[in-house]
Amino acid sequence: MEKDRTITIRDLYPEMSPEELAVAEANLRRYSAIIVRIYERLKAEGKTWPAPASPDLTLSGDDFTIPDERSNSLKKRN
Repeated sequence: MEKDRTITIRDLYPEMSPEELAVAEANLRRYSAIIVRIYERLKAEGKTWPAPASPDLTLSGDDFTIPDERSNSLKKRN
């Protein structure tokens, strides 16, 4: 593979049809947009991107919440 070649969705999923590739690319774009929104919100609030607790980036134990996050609430939302 060429050193400066851009990797495409087709390179990652060569077995997918063109329609499936279009869906995969749209999903990747939406996911990326969410990550950017999270980063921008943290930056606007004067916070930093959370550092991982462990090198493997996995959660351990029972702490599966983000401190001070409204979505941690147990109340049902409509």
